[in-house]
Amino acid sequence: MKIMKSNFIGPLLIACAALLWATDALFRVPAVSALDPTLIVGIEHLIGLLFLSPLVLLGSGSRKSFVQMSLRGWIAAIFIGMGGSAIATVLFTGSFRYINPSVTILLQKLQPLLVVAIAYIFLGEKPRPRFLIWAAIALFSGVVLSFPDLDFSFMGGGLTLRSRGVLYSIGAASLWAVTTVLGKALLRKVPVLVTTFWRYAFGLVTLALLISFSGTPLPKEALQNTQIWTSLFYMGLVPGLLAMLLYYRGLSRTPASVATFVELVFPVSAVVLNSIILKMPLSNVQLIAGAVLLFSVTRISVKSPVDDT
Repeated sequence: MKIMKSNFIGPLLIACAALLWATDALFRVPAVSALDPTLIVGIEHLIGLLFLSPLVLLGSGSRKSFVQMSLRGWIAAIFIGMGGSAIATVLFTGSFRYINPSVTILLQKLQPLLVVAIAYIFLGEKPRPRFLIWAAIALFSGVVLSFPDLDFSFMGGGLTLRSRGVLYSIGAASLWAVTTVLGKALLRKVPVLVTTFWRYAFGLVTLALLISFSGTPLPKEALQNTQIWTSLFYMGLVPGLLAMLLYYRGLSRTPASVATFVELVFPVSAVVLNSIILKMPLSNVQLIAGAVLLFSVTRISVKSPVDDT
């Protein structure tokens, strides 16, 4: 009975995290219309760090490993904070200005393909032929999802707004793919709370520098809006900090093959919520392309995509 309960808790925690992630766009879309994406993500990091710091400092296990990391560990933590937590989230948020948030969210499922590509380039891990087939299907589905009319034309010698949004989304997925690999390696030696703390800390430093050098004036009127602050606190604490901690806890108790299926709760729920609450539905073509994309990536993730030889 205890074994069944233990096996159930892990997937349940991942499903809860996925549901919380699905609510993020409901608050991020209104916020991005009033504030610069870098400022939004910067405030999210500040809020998360303020709530996370006492948990790290009061936990005896966390205090012991707070600064006890190898040089490789510090490099990984810095890159995770700068690339994955700061820049990738800014790109993800910025894409909401140009494309349907459901498209941005579905395109993030291309991360397993990007992880395998990175492993092939830097580690020489050769993908299986089966991976190449499903990867081609997933990539084509991603193209149709992003450009359902297959119109790739440029406008005025530059990118169309839709193309810019897609590039921002793919950029975020690429950075998160790299930081996923680094994060898994770091979590083998560093507790979840400490890893999350340094992710937020290095992310906040990066965002503070970006905001300072951008020279963009602070929108005082928007920052006096209580609804904006409600959205910022919700994004920072619920789909941000709480969901991340739930996910890490659940992942430690769940086989990767099971976690892959449970994580589908996120994009499916997000598409439904965005369609109903934000009134931003996908077209029928995009829905089919999104379903094929999720199926293809799930097929890739269930079995090892690389040769063991």
